[in-house]
Amino acid sequence: MTDALLIYIILLAAATLGYLYFLISYTAGWYLTREIRRSETSSGIKVSVIIPARNEEKNIGKILQDLIAQDYPSHLTEVIVVDDNSSDLTASVVKEVSREHQDMPVRLLRVTEEKPDSAYKKKAITYAIGKSSGELIVTTDADCRLGEKWLSAIVALFEAKRPKMIVGPVTFHQESSFFEKMQTLEFLSLIAITAGAIRIGKPIMCNGANLAYEKKAFNESGGFNSDRFSSGDDVFLLLKIRKLFGSKSVMFLKNRDAIVWTEAKKTVSDFKNQRVRWASKNKVYDAKILVVSFTVYMMNLLSLSGLLLGFAGTGFLLAGALAFIVKFFADLPILLGIGRFVRRADIFIYSIPLLIIYPVYIILIGALGILGRYSWKDRKIKN
Repeated sequence: MTDALLIYIILLAAATLGYLYFLISYTAGWYLTREIRRSETSSGIKVSVIIPARNEEKNIGKILQDLIAQDYPSHLTEVIVVDDNSSDLTASVVKEVSREHQDMPVRLLRVTEEKPDSAYKKKAITYAIGKSSGELIVTTDADCRLGEKWLSAIVALFEAKRPKMIVGPVTFHQESSFFEKMQTLEFLSLIAITAGAIRIGKPIMCNGANLAYEKKAFNESGGFNSDRFSSGDDVFLLLKIRKLFGSKSVMFLKNRDAIVWTEAKKTVSDFKNQRVRWASKNKVYDAKILVVSFTVYMMNLLSLSGLLLGFAGTGFLLAGALAFIVKFFADLPILLGIGRFVRRADIFIYSIPLLIIYPVYIILIGALGILGRYSWKDRKIKN
């Protein structure tokens, strides 16, 4: 055995063991997270649903109709759409829906773009929170779809446990291509890891498409003040609330009624911009999350390197292939768990191609995330 191969095997073994430690912990957390049955709400909690929107005329009407159809009392629901400098008919659609459904008024706010910035979405949400009247802030995105029991499920958990933040499940739907279905499987794994990490008291992720938090907790934590990154209206707030109120103040809502649906990206370019946007904030995460991110990155980098270095000796090839096999079987339990939860057992056929494609994707996106350059909502962003 050459010195180079020995060093490679030691590094790969360390990365693999670290990966297994984190993944087994999150998998256990997922299965320990009890499915929360919805109970009747009774305390009269006022909810403010905030939807930041930019050029969403094709989608905003659909989610507003979903909100109007909620079984949570309309007099306890406030819907606020924040138009972030749209150049299309987003505002007109919101006004039309508001006129047609005056039993649940939909408020339209507009933010102005005084100077180039990167934290557009955070400023929009902060502005809306300042104008809101609800005790509980709930955020989602304009291109999402909601079941009629969505709000009731969120409020039921808030009433029962009084967490400072509630993280809800999000999944893709209406996939029409291999590429989109691959995204669904990968995204579901992130949601399951999110839930598992919260359950073991180490929350590291959440998604602003399905997020709720106390308005008071938002203000006490400092909100999005000093956050310069375009992305992170979800994770940075989670970290602030975790630090101020403790890990138990964050809960995952494992309830099918609480699922939010959105669509996978249609093109590679859109997908790349989305994931670089997410990855660009890694550079300012706390040490605990950085260790997890680095471990996952190195596991993928080293296992792929072994396959590519196979020409230098079968030892590299065998070690890399073994790491791939270990990762595949380690990933299966959490994928099966989240798949059953969202009732998408059909998606597992894509686990093998994902195993091959994922390392390449994670290595490239991780590198591009350091640069922090991407396009989002017709804007060029540099973080």
